[in-house]
Amino acid sequence: MSSVNGVILLGDTTVSSSGLLRVADCTFIGRKKYFDPTLVYLSGSVRFEGGAQWRVEGNSVGAASVLTIQYSWQKIRLSGSGTTVALAHNRQLKRSALFAKHFAPNTIVESPARFVVGCNLQGGGEVSYDDVFPEEAVVFRCGTCNDDAACYMPGTESVDRSLCTCSCKDGWHGASCLPLEVPDMVVLPAAERAVDG
Repeated sequence: MSSVNGVILLGDTTVSSSGLLRVADCTFIGRKKYFDPTLVYLSGSVRFEGGAQWRVEGNSVGAASVLTIQYSWQKIRLSGSGTTVALAHNRQLKRSALFAKHFAPNTIVESPARFVVGCNLQGGGEVSYDDVFPEEAVVFRCGTCNDDAACYMPGTESVDRSLCTCSCKDGWHGASCLPLEVPDMVVLPAAERAVDG
């Protein structure tokens, strides 16, 4: 993906009732020549409630931020049991951009909801989260296992913390126990063509 912004959430957005919003395993090459690129850009406020999950994980970005919330009036609100935001295992190749352009007071976490952030790399080292995310955020370092970052907990039977792997409940899929199967790659159908004759 090569553009100014990767994923843009336009206007105010609500994800609820065990909904899943996932940005994962993308390679995003942003160029800072004319714009300030970002993988995930919020143009309004976002609410996660009732067990909803937002997972930004396993992405690789060039000279771009991973997350941008442009204005102080924009909010990320989390509420309800099982509601989780996981920002984990992302890699920013260049230190020339902020990892996240975000105001800590913009994120409102109402317990028991969880905001989990960790093992994000910038240049050659791990990202510093000082003054970026709210104090309610659960921060973990590389080399440790965080259940919420490793697994989609509503579909998880158990977590093996020594290997940081998930065992799924019946009907849940993949390494993270997602509610649906996610292919390794998307192959678009071939266009139909007219045949002479």
